[in-house]
Amino acid sequence: MTDEKPSINHVERPAPPWRSTPGRTECGLPVAGHPVITRTEFEDMVRRLGDQRASMFLCMTCWSTASRWPDWVTDPVQVVMRETYGGRGRTTATNRAEPTFRDELRALAALVDAHRDEFDAYLTGLGDTASLDAARTRRHRRNIR
Repeated sequence: MTDEKPSINHVERPAPPWRSTPGRTECGLPVAGHPVITRTEFEDMVRRLGDQRASMFLCMTCWSTASRWPDWVTDPVQVVMRETYGGRGRTTATNRAEPTFRDELRALAALVDAHRDEFDAYLTGLGDTASLDAARTRRHRRNIR
């Protein structure tokens, strides 16, 4: 029997895609200097090992937080809400956004202002894609009946 403890991994917190600096873990630790796995690796570990076995190798705060908050691909609005309210939900009376996040929003607004045509064209393209998805869904439903 060894006295060696198993390595406890932390889960990297989803950040807005424009952020280029190393972020934090789901439990709030800086990514640098800690054993960290990505959200995808976390989900894969849980799928492979199951909840109980995977929990033996993960920080429990990271585990529960990662289970509550979605990533950018799943729901970008929730990622922005988490940044805005500091992970405390929208019922929080005070805004807990970090100054960095405020600056990032200002920079995004300036980029949109400087490239309005590209931004509008991109949004139009997203709308067209959504329209095609809706048409496929309607066609699929008609074929089922």
